Amino acid sequence: MGSYNINVAGTHVMTYGFLPLLLKSSDPRLIFVSGLGSFADAAQGKVPIPAELKRGWPKPEIDFETVGYRCSKVALNMLMLDYHLKLKVDGVKVWAVLPGFLATDLGDGKELVVEMGAGHPSEGGQLMRKVAEGERDDQVGKLIDKNGVYEF
Repeated sequence: MGSYNINVAGTHVMTYGFLPLLLKSSDPRLIFVSGLGSFADAAQGKVPIPAELKRGWPKPEIDFETVGYRCSKVALNMLMLDYHLKLKVDGVKVWAVLPGFLATDLGDGKELVVEMGAGHPSEGGQLMRKVAEGERDDQVGKLIDKNGVYEF
């Protein structure tokens, strides 16, 4: 529940509360930071689940469960889409940005994710800068990553 409270409920409450100020901007932008919760990736089997699971429950082969986090990020993508549809008439540009698989300190696994091929956190920052400065304005209302529009 913690992931949902932070990634969805908290994001919604804060966005809702600050919208009157955002609407006063001459170029209002709303950027939601998405994550590993891409429904498309999960549907294509691109999630960290061991190849050979044994019958029964629980699944002891899964030592790092991310379903709550992934579900919260899918919900966050819907939150972005809802705000995009409601605020289009106000000229607010809204995105969900997928920074990518980056070696942050989130979850105390920085060394492990570096070994798994994670990029430097600055890559996510560079993408956010491009969105904030208007380089990705042609992709408003979409989930985007460094390569373009990311399919849900």
